[in-house]
Amino acid sequence: MFATFLFFLMLASSAFGAQYARLVASDGQSTTAIVERVKEAKTGVILVHMLDRSAEDWSFFAEKMARAEVAVIAPDLRGHGRNAKDGQEFEEADYKAMVLDVEAAARWLKKQGVTTMSCVGASIGANLCLQAAAKDADIQTVVMLSPGVNYKGVTSADVLGEYGARGLLLVASVEDKYSARSAGLLEERAKGQVRFELLENAGHGTKMLNREASLEGLVMSWVLGTHKIGGSGVGVGRPKVQLNPGKVETTGPK
Repeated sequence: MFATFLFFLMLASSAFGAQYARLVASDGQSTTAIVERVKEAKTGVILVHMLDRSAEDWSFFAEKMARAEVAVIAPDLRGHGRNAKDGQEFEEADYKAMVLDVEAAARWLKKQGVTTMSCVGASIGANLCLQAAAKDADIQTVVMLSPGVNYKGVTSADVLGEYGARGLLLVASVEDKYSARSAGLLEERAKGQVRFELLENAGHGTKMLNREASLEGLVMSWVLGTHKIGGSGVGVGRPKVQLNPGKVETTGPK
């Protein structure tokens, strides 16, 4: 494996504080990222997008986090956003390697002086967050929007042991059956502080932030460490999950 290194290149800026940065992962792959540099910020967050999307999905949320004095980095995963190439095809190994882009983003935050770090991911990005956190104890909280047990070979439940007792927020919409079942399984197997919010008609991944008014504030509270465990979910009650070898079954609201 190539030596781990990271460099930062300013490419553009927005009306608030967002800029584009270039990261290099430990395998030498170069990717871009949207960053919000907050002077002397000790709290930081990594925002990881869905497949076939880009870091731009997080633009408004990133700005709000920066206004709360949180340093932000939202990488374009390899082959996505500004890294996309016409006709590019992915194999399972390529999807698994995307965790290296998340790890590069974590190193960028640490380079800025961040000491308290969270990772918020949507769909496969949720799984990538948990995978990265399982190997990096400095990622103290993970928020998983529409997680899956397995997306393109990027798994989640198998690394809960390594993740340990750190904070875990799971969010899914009840009609998104695969994610709802997956989140229920992760809640069952989580080792520490966990909360599962099951919404109704909220869609998948980052779409839920637009469709459920209270979700954005909930996610921010987990990043800022101001959340409280307990109480009912934002939407309908969570289903009961029956775990059997090789499959996941649920009962409850459809």
